[in-house]
Formats: sequence, C-alpha cells, structure tokens
Amino acid sequence: MSFRCSVKFGERRGSFLMSRGLSNISRFPKPKDAEIENFVNAQAESIAKWWESDRFKNIKRPYTPLDVVKHRGSLGDDVVYGSSIQAKRLFQVLENKFKNKLPVHTLGVIDPVQMSQLARCDDIEVAYVSGWACSSTMVGSTNEVSPDFGDYPYDTVPNQVERIFKAQQMHDKKQLLQFLESKDTNKRVDYLKPIIADADMGHGGTTTVMKLAKLFAEKGAAGIHLEDQLHGGKRCGHLGGAVIVPTSTHISRLVATRLQWDIMGTENLVIARTDSCNAKLLSSNVDPRDHEHIQGTINKNVKPWSDFLSELEFDNAPSTKISMAEANWYKENKLYTFEEAAKEQLSESQFQTFKEQWNKNLKLGKRGYLSIDELKSLVRSVNGGSDIVFNWDAPRTKEGFYMFKGGMKPAIQRSLAFAPYADLLWLETKSPDLKQAQAFSKEIHDVYPEAKLVYNLSPSFNWSAHGFDDEQLQSFIWDLAKEGFVLQLVSLAGLHSDASSFWKLAKRYQTEGMKAYVEEVQKVEKENGCDVLTHQQWSGAEYVDSIMQVVQNGSSSQTLSTTGESFTETQF
Repeated sequence: MSFRCSVKFGERRGSFLMSRGLSNISRFPKPKDAEIENFVNAQAESIAKWWESDRFKNIKRPYTPLDVVKHRGSLGDDVVYGSSIQAKRLFQVLENKFKNKLPVHTLGVIDPVQMSQLARCDDIEVAYVSGWACSSTMVGSTNEVSPDFGDYPYDTVPNQVERIFKAQQMHDKKQLLQFLESKDTNKRVDYLKPIIADADMGHGGTTTVMKLAKLFAEKGAAGIHLEDQLHGGKRCGHLGGAVIVPTSTHISRLVATRLQWDIMGTENLVIARTDSCNAKLLSSNVDPRDHEHIQGTINKNVKPWSDFLSELEFDNAPSTKISMAEANWYKENKLYTFEEAAKEQLSESQFQTFKEQWNKNLKLGKRGYLSIDELKSLVRSVNGGSDIVFNWDAPRTKEGFYMFKGGMKPAIQRSLAFAPYADLLWLETKSPDLKQAQAFSKEIHDVYPEAKLVYNLSPSFNWSAHGFDDEQLQSFIWDLAKEGFVLQLVSLAGLHSDASSFWKLAKRYQTEGMKAYVEEVQKVEKENGCDVLTHQQWSGAEYVDSIMQVVQNGSSSQTLSTTGESFTETQF
C-alpha cells in the first residue's frame, strides 16, 4: 500500500483541527486501509503546519513531512516529552535575548546540588552539562574516568542529564507543595531551567547520532551541541590532535538529529559547533568545500610518510627512531595549501590572475568554494596548460588523515554551511578574543542575520594572562552579546568551584577539625543564605512526608513524620 501527502512543504493551508481519533491508530487492532491513509495524511498535514511556525522559520530540512510520518509509528504525535516543553521555553528565552543583544549566560553544573543553587539565580536562565565533566567525574556504565576523548559510553551524558532533570522536577514539586501550605511566593525559585548538554561528536554514524538525540530528548535536555570532530579522533577542543570530519559529514549529523526529533514530535534545539579554527587534521577529502584548506607538499617525487613508517615498523624500529623520522620528514617537506603552493610556483602576475579567476568563479557559482580539480584547472589556464606540484596524499598520517590548515576562514565557511540545519552556531576558540568574535559575527550575520551564536568562556583559558582589566572582565559577556553571541557558558565552572571549595575545607580540616568545617561550611552557608544548610528540607524530606500522609490518610502522621522531635534541623 502506498500513501501520498497532499501537503507540500511551505504551503499554507486552511485551519484544521485533527480529531483525537486521527492522532493515532493504536486503538485499532486491524485498522482499515482508509483509516490508515487518513491518519497518515492528517499527521503529514499537521507536521507541515508545525514546520511553518516561527520556531522553525530558519531551519532547512532535506526531507518531507511524509518521510517523518512513515517512521513515527501508530502513536503519532500523542507522546509528549518534558524536554520539548523545556525546549519551547529555551527557544523563547534565546529569541528575546538575541533581539535585545543580551546574553543567556550560565555555568556548567556537575550534579543536582549545583543545579539547585544555580536555579536560585534569577539572571541565570539555563543549565549546562559538559561532556568533559561527565568523562572526568561522572562515571558511565564502565565506571571509568578519563580525559575528554569522547570514548565513554554514549549514554553517559544523557544519563547525567536525566539525573539533573529529575532533581529539577523534585525540587519544583517540593516548592509547589510549600507554596500551597504557606502561600509564600516571595521565595519562589525557578528550578526548571532548560538544560543544554554536550553531545560531543555524536558518538558514531547516522543511527548512533539518532539514538543519542533520542536519549537526550527522552531524558530531559532542551538542547544539545554537536561538534565537527571525528568519532574516534575526538579531543577536548583545547587539546591538540583533534581530527575534524568533512563538512558534509557534520551536516548529516545535524540532519539526523533533526529527523529524530521530528519523528518524536519535539522542538529540542541543536547547536552546531566547529573545532576547525584550531584543527590540524581532516578525516577525509570527500567534500570539495574542504579542499582549499587541505595541505600538501610541493617536493617532486616525494616518498609518502606512510611508506617510510611501514618500512620502519617492518624493521621493528624503536618508537624514538620513528618519532625522529616523522619530525624529519615534515621538516624536509614543508606543507602548503593549494593556494600557497600556487603562489610558490607561479609568477607574481600568474598568481594574481589565478586569484582573480578564482574569485570570479566563486561569484558566478555562488557556492562559496572550488574543488581541487577546479583549482588545478585554473592554474593550467594561467600556466600555459601546465600543472604545479601539489601532493596532499604524501603527508597523510598513519591513520590516513589529511593535513588541514585550521583557522578563522574554514571556521566561518563551515559555520555558514551548518547554519541552515542548526538553531545556534558555536565557534570554539583557543583564547578569549573579542575582536576575533566580532570578525566571526560579521561574516556570519552578513549571510544569516538571525543566526544565534555561542561562546565557550572556557576555564582552559588563563583569563588573567590575556590583558583584561577588571572592567573588561566584567563586561566581556555583555560585549559578546552585542555581537550576537547570545548563549555563553563557563563549561567547567562546577568542576573547578567544587574542587576549589572542597580543597580549601580539606586542607584546614586535617589539622583544625570541626573548627574548619564550621568556618568553611556552616558559617558560609548561613551568611550566604545557602538552602543546603538545612539539607533534609533541601532534599525534599517534607515532600515525601506529605506523600506518606496522603497514602496513610492521616494515620501514623505523628509516629512516621520526618519532622518529629528527632528532626535535628530545628537547631537552625
């Protein structure tokens, strides 16, 4: 049986309200053909109208509403996910702040305790969960901790999101109960801050990316970010040795994520992050958009490094000899992009003509790039039909990776390519640089004026060593927001504050005992109004007590109450 969708993408139709009987067909053991077709067409029409909403006004999809319906199943759009409710709120917060050139700035949290304290800050409107923090502190199913190489089980971060999201809901329930009993709204805390989480590089191929996106949506993340690094070659963005994937590969990840959420009927946000600004390796040359940034050698008849390596390994050469040979090979074979190679081998006038032809072809083609074959053809046209020497295979690594010249140009090109498929764009940088951010923002907004940008206020930066005075440090976030960097985060703030405060306590406690604990913890909690001072109330003991009384219908309210004479927090 085949179905057709009567609604074309982008076509606005009259108002319709689908009856609940057509929202799913699970109640029919053996539905008639007409009932199935009516269900499919109604679902497709609903999706088409959904896509035309302001929420998706800047999103491109290379598939149709019918493609989504075919993969939804009989429940249709009846299933509602908490993360989608949070995502709608997140979208509105970002929209409003972006229009007013204000930041949505936050701190990375590593557990429900930090989340509950972050929630008490009215001007911090979202929470962030870092993959780095999960890798190094929040063990996954393997009980291993390690640096941020993205090599932990792919459900590690979603599980931590679930833990925090459930804690958010617990504190929210506790607070509603307290309000109904006291009618005091003065202390109301917004515990349900939308969670943005680190999805690394997607942890695999298309189906893995979709499973990961599904996990995040099921477990409570309103938004995630995906970076253009290679699965298996992943590094923290502030470590060396990162391998990026072709531009097209990362676009496929973004499309897969969006398709998964469309199938689920959720509005979660995806952030496209590029690590190409600092990258030196590319996994494949399959995408012509990457060609101008791949490096090669201009030495004739050069023996590839991989051939040297194979011979050394066959002779059982020690690692020291191999390392020295590798260093010598790259020293003797300087690396060039094709443009740099052309400049070295053409005359000044030939190179100038080559560049003019390059720019002319870019304007005519409107693609923003030329492939290596097109560049070689341009060289021949200005060089009497002769090629220049350029070998990008000889420098390839043992794993087959190409040498890549990272920088702002590829970062901008990639971000422009990702923009139609993402809700926000993240430029990963190696230092906090307002001028660099301004330059990036201008290039992006000249093409996509409504593109929302993301900035990592990383603890990996030595902020004191970059020439900021106190006034500049205090205004940096708001200065970035004026450039469209609406979402900003200190990814590992929770990790560092946890370590700093506990180290201060432990160092004193070893010799001063309870004096240290009282002065470093309890006095500070009292002075700062930290609600964890009364940790039993903070954890929801009174909420559970109320649940028990409902179940027992008031019976045993005196004997089983958690607030009886043994309740020690009355001391505070």
